[in-house]
Amino acid sequence: MATSIWIFWLLAFILLYTYAGYTFLLWITAKIYSWTRSTATNMESSAEELPAVTMVVAAYNEKAVVSQKIANINQLNYPPEKVFQLWVTDGSTDGTEEVLKDYPEVSIIHHTERLGKAEAINRAMKLVQTPVTVFSDANTIVEPNSLIELVKPLTDSKTGGVAGEKRILNSKNGNPTSAGEGIYWRYESFIKSMESATGSTISAAGELFAIKTELFTPIPPDTLLDDFEISSRIILGGNRVKYSRYAAASEYGSLNFSEEMKRKVRIAAGGFQFLFRNLQLLNPFPHPGYTFKYFSHKVLRWAFAPACLFLLPFFNAIIITAESENPFYLLTLVILLSFFLLGLFGHLARNRKAIPHLMFLPYYAILMNISEIVGFFKFIQHKHNPKWDKSKRET
Repeated sequence: MATSIWIFWLLAFILLYTYAGYTFLLWITAKIYSWTRSTATNMESSAEELPAVTMVVAAYNEKAVVSQKIANINQLNYPPEKVFQLWVTDGSTDGTEEVLKDYPEVSIIHHTERLGKAEAINRAMKLVQTPVTVFSDANTIVEPNSLIELVKPLTDSKTGGVAGEKRILNSKNGNPTSAGEGIYWRYESFIKSMESATGSTISAAGELFAIKTELFTPIPPDTLLDDFEISSRIILGGNRVKYSRYAAASEYGSLNFSEEMKRKVRIAAGGFQFLFRNLQLLNPFPHPGYTFKYFSHKVLRWAFAPACLFLLPFFNAIIITAESENPFYLLTLVILLSFFLLGLFGHLARNRKAIPHLMFLPYYAILMNISEIVGFFKFIQHKHNPKWDKSKRET
């Protein structure tokens, strides 16, 4: 019985630390940083001082959003003569390349064979001649001041990249998936901001992030998480990746929970791909700060939290069978079973839009952890593919 109790508390600690403890620890550390370090620097720049930037957009079959995206880029609050657009349309069959030809300000790279986003980025970066590269997705809308906010931190010689904020737009049709995804990204953005406040965040979202072009090194062509790979290489090269909440890219959420799970499974497979390619990063001595954040933010969430979530009620039930009169363990079991019952309710009601979206949060959390497990098995079975079919989103 003592063994079951120890396992129960170990599982509970890992789960609570992964989703709450690490975030709280970052918040406390960020407060201490703000009290002990001066962060007041003059980052304002005139139009003459702003660096030229190249926006790299990897677009596979994005004909429907090309015009909207180009109009969005052209309306950004940045000297237009310093903004260059480089689109990679490898493998597109819907006429994306032909639509882009109507825009003389756009440079196009097209290969008839679809080689995957990582390889598309590698090819595009060979042609970038500006000191700053900004990566963005074709289906996202970038806030007007985002480019200015991305280049401001790059005036610091120790900063090599800047992560923008990903925002999920409110669903037009009351889609509960968007609500869950939106809450997740607000949570994730808070973590990134706290990591940045304590030195460097560990990753950027592919929807919008900037790097000093000279720091880019080609990534393996079969890479699934290109944004995470690029971010990590910059940090491991001795630079920081900062986070800017004022540089934002918005998009609608996944069309439904099935499409969201497909996206999460791919991300999970990419996470395990990165983990097993870079096991040396678990050694804290070369990069202690990065390793701590990487292990707390990513490794625990990818590899440990899912097992903890599903094993916890099992060990709780074992304890109850031997200590049925202990009210604490009875209470924890009731809480856990209620959580999973709400998840089951969310699954059964996933296509009903009239139900309050908060009722779907347990289902979204369970779905996310199931996706981690499925993604792991897809990775070890080599069923992950860099040439993936993107998840359908609301339009």
